[in-house]
Amino acid sequence: MEAYLGIAVLGIIIIFFSFAIISGKRHAKAMKALSQAIGFSYTPSVDDDEVFLQQFSRLPLFSRGSTRDVWNVMRGQVQDFEVTIMEFRYGSNSSSTKSTSSTSTQTVIIIKSNDLDLPSFSLTPHNTSDKIATNFLSAVMPLVKKLMPQDINFDSYPLFSEFYLLQGTRKNEEAIRKLFNRDVIRYYEIHRGLCTEGAGNTIMCHVLGKELSPEDIPPLLDQTIEVCDMFQRAGDSTLTT
Repeated sequence: MEAYLGIAVLGIIIIFFSFAIISGKRHAKAMKALSQAIGFSYTPSVDDDEVFLQQFSRLPLFSRGSTRDVWNVMRGQVQDFEVTIMEFRYGSNSSSTKSTSSTSTQTVIIIKSNDLDLPSFSLTPHNTSDKIATNFLSAVMPLVKKLMPQDINFDSYPLFSEFYLLQGTRKNEEAIRKLFNRDVIRYYEIHRGLCTEGAGNTIMCHVLGKELSPEDIPPLLDQTIEVCDMFQRAGDSTLTT
C-alpha cells in the first residue's frame, strides 16, 4: 500500500513539473512573438544574471534577496527612450536550512531617458509587516534607523502615505519631496499598486510579485512611458522653483 502511495505521489510531482515546463515554454514563445510584434530584440536568458543586472544596480529591486534570476529579456527603442522589458525573480535563503525559503517574480519595464535626472527612490505599496518590523528596529536600535532607507511621508497627503512606502536616503530626501509634487502624488493615489523606482536617467515600473502575460505588457509599457513623462515634467518644475 505504501509503495503504491509513493508511486502516486511521484506521478503527481512528475505531472506538475511537466506542466510547469510546458507552460514555461509556451510563455517564452508568446514573449518572443510579442517582442517581434513591437520590434524589440529577444533573449530567452542571459549568460550571467548578476553581471547583466549591474547596469541597473542603482535600482533597489535588484539588490533584493540572496539569489537573482533574469529571463525573457526584450530590448528596443520607443520614441527617444531605451526600453528593457524582462522577467526578474529574487529569492531569500532560509538561515537554518540554507535553502531558498521564499521567492518573488515580476515582469519589470525599465526606461532610460537623457531627459531624466532623478534622485534614487523606491515607491512600493505599504506592507504592514514590513512597517511593523521597521518601527520596532527603529525603536530598539536607533543606529539601525540611520542605516535604513528613509520612509518619506507627506502630512498633506495622508492617503498617499497610507498606501505607499516611499524610500530614499536622508541625503536625497529633500530632492525626492520636490519631485513628488501634487500631480505625481495624485497619480499614484489613483493608480494604487504600481511600483516605481528611479535613479539618474533610469525609471522602472512593475507590480510587485506579478508576472505578466504577454497581452498585459503593452499596457504597462504605455503606463511606464506615461510615468517617465510625468517625472520629466516634475523634474523640470523643480529646476524652475
